Amino acid sequence: MKKIFAVTLALALGLAFTFTSCGGGKIGGQVEGQTFKTEGWIDDDTYRLAASGVPKSTLKNKVARRESAKRAAILNAQYQVLEKFKGSKIEGAAGMSDFENTGIAIAQEVSGIVKGGSVVSATYDEEDNCEIIYEVKAKGLKKKVAAADWQ
Repeated sequence: MKKIFAVTLALALGLAFTFTSCGGGKIGGQVEGQTFKTEGWIDDDTYRLAASGVPKSTLKNKVARRESAKRAAILNAQYQVLEKFKGSKIEGAAGMSDFENTGIAIAQEVSGIVKGGSVVSATYDEEDNCEIIYEVKAKGLKKKVAAADWQ
């Protein structure tokens, strides 16, 4: 009976610790009164994605830590957007001449557009971790992504 009680007590304490210890440093959230669509196509010209980054562990200055975390979040966002675009590739029209070279050129153009994206929103937690909403915007972006030949 004592063993069952001890095991039950250990499990209860373990669950209580799990639920309370992981909820303390919640990152993200939104500015009060604002809502964002955080991932996906906003329209045919705009794509948004949420990404996070952590500061370099060697930095001590709060401003430098936050800037480092924001740069990491931006790099993470750029990588994720490119991966999403590669995964959502739709085959182009069958009748195009020299489609392969055209598709490669479009893929390079889209990669450049992704790197030129902007941060719509950035939030930080008490450890200076950063969560951003990254937006990629270009005329006809959705069509360019569909026509790109990712290699």
